[in-house]
Amino acid sequence: MYISIRNHIILLLIFFTLMPILLLQIVAYPRIHSDLEDVIMDNLEVIGHKQAELVSTWMRERMKDVLVIAANPFMSKSANITKKDEDYYDTVQYLERIVSEYGYKGAFISDNKGAVKVATSEEGTGRDISNTDFFKNAIQGKTFATSVIPSKVPLINEFEEKEVGLPTMFISTPLKDKDDTIVGVVTLRVHVGILSNLMQSYKFGDTGETYLVNKEGFMLTESRFTKQLKKIGRVKTRSTLEMKLTDPETGKLTAGVRQCVAGEDGSDAKGYNDYGGVTVLGVWQWLPEYNWGVITEIDKNEAYGAAYNLKNIVIALLLSIAFPILLVAYLVGRRFSRPILELTEITKKMASGDLTQRVDVKRLDKPLIKDEIGVLASSFNTMAETLDKKMKETAESESKLRELFDSLKAGIYQCEPGVEGRFTWVNHAAAEIFGYSAPEDMIGTKVKDIYVDQNDRKKLLEKLEKDGVWKDFVSFCKKKNGEQFYTERTSNIVHDAEGKPVRIDGLFRDITERKKQEDEQKKAAKIRESEKS
Repeated sequence: MYISIRNHIILLLIFFTLMPILLLQIVAYPRIHSDLEDVIMDNLEVIGHKQAELVSTWMRERMKDVLVIAANPFMSKSANITKKDEDYYDTVQYLERIVSEYGYKGAFISDNKGAVKVATSEEGTGRDISNTDFFKNAIQGKTFATSVIPSKVPLINEFEEKEVGLPTMFISTPLKDKDDTIVGVVTLRVHVGILSNLMQSYKFGDTGETYLVNKEGFMLTESRFTKQLKKIGRVKTRSTLEMKLTDPETGKLTAGVRQCVAGEDGSDAKGYNDYGGVTVLGVWQWLPEYNWGVITEIDKNEAYGAAYNLKNIVIALLLSIAFPILLVAYLVGRRFSRPILELTEITKKMASGDLTQRVDVKRLDKPLIKDEIGVLASSFNTMAETLDKKMKETAESESKLRELFDSLKAGIYQCEPGVEGRFTWVNHAAAEIFGYSAPEDMIGTKVKDIYVDQNDRKKLLEKLEKDGVWKDFVSFCKKKNGEQFYTERTSNIVHDAEGKPVRIDGLFRDITERKKQEDEQKKAAKIRESEKS
């Protein structure tokens, strides 16, 4: 495919100008994106670990609170206290103060059979808790924390209304007497909303959030986006215990939740769909002591926003400089290539035979006249003048030579080699000898057609292939009108540089009269010899 020098110059200018930006796009940007990805994931993991540690610390403090209550020497007799006892109301006030100062939803003490003996106003007495997990574990001597579960008794919710099924959790521990015998269980009802506040205490970005998840994949704390989830019908009242963390596209647990509830700690820097169907980056950590998972996520687009912005800046930069570069490249390429293109056009015209073409050096820009392009143009003109002069001299010599050939009485010809070869040039004498009115009429006819015996053509070719020349070869020929006559010729074969035959040159004359005289002389000689005998 032909590409002009102007286009070459333009392309080179564009290439070398855009190369640094392309390198930035191809080499630097991926490296920056990779480094940014590492930094973002490191920060996300730090946040996730801090939130997990915050939850663990908070839970340890809650367990410490229940242990402090159980260790109070006045509490051991509370397992069998009644409203008639004078210490009953003091015990209630003590529990009320604990609930108020430390942010619990309620507190109560049961005997070793599971009957609640003393409780804060929210809880009430007389209930049987013997079938609950927190009682069963505590009565066996363990300090135990339940998961977040729906309440079985009416509790005041965030709307200041009583609600059964409100998310709640319990922390319990055994109550012992002075003989270290378990006489009951101390239980605190934890304010689950505090857990949600803990998870939302650390803000990162517009979409980042940390939440707790249980073994079944349900959210244990409020989502940062509960309002949006209500609008789309994913939850009715709250995220806690209502929101199962599934991918809307597959209906299965999200990739982060699935690995977390399997007890695996990990992260995903490539992105996966969260419970809202948004591609997020995430880190997760499983807390086996509570059977909870702590998951920290942020939208991928926001996290990698800086990298995406850099890419957009690079693209915008490419587009903004592309037009001026193209314009400058075009103008520069046009300036430097115009004389060369002019030389190209003039060369084509000269190749077609017009040797009068010249480059107008005066039309070139002044700086170009003195540089290599100006020298090239001047040298080209000199070459063209010399070539034109030589061609005229050659044409004049050829014309004189043709006139000489045409003035000769002998026929001169050139033809193709081979049995089927044709005449490529003949002089006037040759055309007249064979009965043609002009050389042009004979040129192009087959050479073998001039022989009466066409084997003479083969004999001539074999002789020429062997010796290169055959002098005084006599053959019986025929004219255009069929008239037969004798010719005598001298022919030689011409080869190219590789030794292949390219043409045959020859000279011939009509020797019919001479042949008749020779025949008559032979007859006369025979008659004389017969008379002598």
